[in-house]
Amino acid sequence: MKKRYAFSVLSVLLLLMPGVSAGTVAPDSQLKLMPAPKEVRVQEGGFHVRPTTRILVEFGHQAEDRIAAETLAEEIRDQSGFRLSIAGAKAESKEEESQQESGAIILARLQDRRVRQFLESKGLKADSIGDQGYLLFSDSSHLIVAANTGQGLFYGVQTLRQLLRAEGQSLVCPAVSIRDWPSMEWRGVQDDISRAFPLPPRTSCSL
Repeated sequence: MKKRYAFSVLSVLLLLMPGVSAGTVAPDSQLKLMPAPKEVRVQEGGFHVRPTTRILVEFGHQAEDRIAAETLAEEIRDQSGFRLSIAGAKAESKEEESQQESGAIILARLQDRRVRQFLESKGLKADSIGDQGYLLFSDSSHLIVAANTGQGLFYGVQTLRQLLRAEGQSLVCPAVSIRDWPSMEWRGVQDDISRAFPLPPRTSCSL
């Protein structure tokens, strides 16, 4: 009886101890991203954003993707004071940029075969992410957000904004691989009018 009691107490203590399986926190959960991406892999290291870093958007989509680029540039400026330039890049040169230029944040479209293949080589497949999904990859020399549409790219940038952290004289994006897409294609609002309260004018307009 005493042995059984001692074993029970030991089991409870093990469950409460940090680092044991029942209490282990997955590395991706420490990122605290909202909304939480569908798939996240966290690696060692990260991409350092410096004053010389550029944000590259693809020619042909600059008007649509510039909103995402400017949103990212504003976040970086607010956190670090860095004023990053936003530049255009040819679609076929993006994979070369991702391999050769460590000073660029690349906002790409997945229609670019080379970008798609590069991300697939890192374990990020574009299958089933749809129009609103995105892929995000970063390591010590790459930081890429890619999507099928401008909408998906914008959502990917919102995740990237949350990943950036101050470290010394730079900002750091941890080394991650992220695939994300919405659970539902359509988004809406719910308003309980069962108590016969009149709808505010702004709510009526949005509906």
